[in-house]
Amino acid sequence: MSKSIFLEKLSLRNFKGIKELDIDFSNITNIYGDNATGKTSIFDAFTWLLFDKDSQDRSKFDVQPLDENNNVIHMLETEVEAVIQIDGVNVVLKKLLKEKWVNPKGKPDAELKGVTTTYYIDDVPKKQKEYKQKINNIIPEDIFKLITNPLYFSTNMKWQDRKKVLMDIIGEITDESVINSRKELSPLNDLIQNKTIEEIKKSISASKKKLVKDKDSIPPRVDEKRRELREDIDFDALDFRKRGIVSGIKSIDAQLMDTSKINDELFDKKDKLYGLKSKLKDIERKEISKAESGKDDISQELTSLNGEIAELKFDIRSLESEKNNNLKMVKSLETDVKNLRAKWFDENKKVFELPENAKVCPLCKRPFDEEDIESHRQELEANFNQNKAKILTDISQKGTDKSDDLKKYQERASKNQSFIENANEKLETLNNKKAELQSKLDNFKITINLDENKEYQETLKQIEQLESELSKPVEVNSQTQDLRERKVKLQNELEEVNKDLSYKEINLKTKARIKELMDKEKNLAQQIADLENQDFMCDEFIKTKVKLMESSINSKFKYVKFRFFKTQVNGGIDEDCEALVDGVPFSTNLNSGAKINAGIDIINTLANYYGIKAPIFIDNRESTTKLIDTESQIVNLVVSSSDKKLRIKNDTETFQAEMAS
Repeated sequence: MSKSIFLEKLSLRNFKGIKELDIDFSNITNIYGDNATGKTSIFDAFTWLLFDKDSQDRSKFDVQPLDENNNVIHMLETEVEAVIQIDGVNVVLKKLLKEKWVNPKGKPDAELKGVTTTYYIDDVPKKQKEYKQKINNIIPEDIFKLITNPLYFSTNMKWQDRKKVLMDIIGEITDESVINSRKELSPLNDLIQNKTIEEIKKSISASKKKLVKDKDSIPPRVDEKRRELREDIDFDALDFRKRGIVSGIKSIDAQLMDTSKINDELFDKKDKLYGLKSKLKDIERKEISKAESGKDDISQELTSLNGEIAELKFDIRSLESEKNNNLKMVKSLETDVKNLRAKWFDENKKVFELPENAKVCPLCKRPFDEEDIESHRQELEANFNQNKAKILTDISQKGTDKSDDLKKYQERASKNQSFIENANEKLETLNNKKAELQSKLDNFKITINLDENKEYQETLKQIEQLESELSKPVEVNSQTQDLRERKVKLQNELEEVNKDLSYKEINLKTKARIKELMDKEKNLAQQIADLENQDFMCDEFIKTKVKLMESSINSKFKYVKFRFFKTQVNGGIDEDCEALVDGVPFSTNLNSGAKINAGIDIINTLANYYGIKAPIFIDNRESTTKLIDTESQIVNLVVSSSDKKLRIKNDTETFQAEMAS
């Protein structure tokens, strides 16, 4: 069920710069006047009557008349009364502000003790609470501001609040409906699982950061393993040589079996000596292997350090990007502050000049008396100063807001720089530590101490004892002795060959480890690519949702379209909610006339949604010659330099004719 609010009449007494004014309104009412003649004061009076605020939504403003020094003129009553037709039924609202004067005992002069406000509904006095409840029943304040001021929605509201109002109009767009609208978004069904897209993107970023760290740590580890490979050994040649040595030993053994059994005891001792020497070398190899574990510890520490360096570099790149974005905002805000400062000084230089036509009666064309001219001049100059003060205050407030934002982004950029410097210092420290570890690894020398190895020392003693026994002169068959010496020589050669051949297995294990690491790197790269694809789908989801929202919302409007996100230089997305007219944003390059018509279009939609139509006050109406259609009552506030006093006309044709001329 819709409600229609129509302003029939508005009466002002001693309100701001207006001494007395009665206005009868029609469906379209045109109010003409030069700057500072009181056009905006009419809108202010209406909003003050309803909500104790001016038309700019300020609760603190000068309601009582001011003298030439901007001081309140006392002993006057400020009164605003309106006849409002609500669905065909008239309601009379009135507010009366009076100063409270008292005569203190023992003092000749009365003293001002504040002001009192009296409220009336249909000429019946009401308490403030009752009055406000009545107003709220007629129209809530937040809705009134939206459907009476064409600029309020796009100028006074934060983009988040604008978006909420629009979302209320079209209702919720579910994640499921967004995903179902595009087949390529279907994989998101498995990702959402009671999570928001924002939560998914944060999770993807955290996972990707860890995977990148793990992936960047692999190449140094592969390089270290490749340096461990023994590529200088010809294992095929060694295998061939080993077969020859084994064959030679078998031949000697066959010959020795055919020789005399004499000196078997000597042969056994030498054979035992060979076994003990082999055992001694095995102990040495074990000690060497144990000593090499220190090299592995250094290698592992270096691998961990490379991962930490990769993560720190990732953080530095992120901080640099964030700092650059903040510096762009600083540069933009510095330009805004500079322009506002220049605008303030330009406005402050303006001085009041009495127009020549103000000295002549507009009807009879005869000059006014000097006393009338001076009175008129004071009134005009007071209005000029009041308007100038208002403009300067508005510029100062905007400058303060911009300066606060500038300081905030400067502080952010400064913090970014501080974090970057600290991170670079830490990176330098880590790189120095990495160089130290690499130097230790490159210059690592194996040292072993066999003096305290009991098994080694015991075996050494047994060898010395056998060598002592074998060194004693004995009579041996010269042929047998020669065969045994040749066998010992071949056994020593076989031991050296087996030692080199052992690197074949080590190489195979090392290559297997290298392949394992490279496969892992490939797997990590694929996981990172999968996450990047998921992140891309999340961005596509956001864009799709925004397009669905835009399509649904834009269908509600005839003149404007809405933009809900801006694409950053780096491809990211910034949320937004701004009205566009033919692709031009409301807050940037849109001219005044287009802004008014855009505001009317927005009001038409909001009025239909809320089911309330109320008077629309259009300031600077002269900026557009033609308004789009609306069912709401229109009050045009028109700047007309020829009208030094307010002039009121209640028809559209007169306005169009005057604008045409």
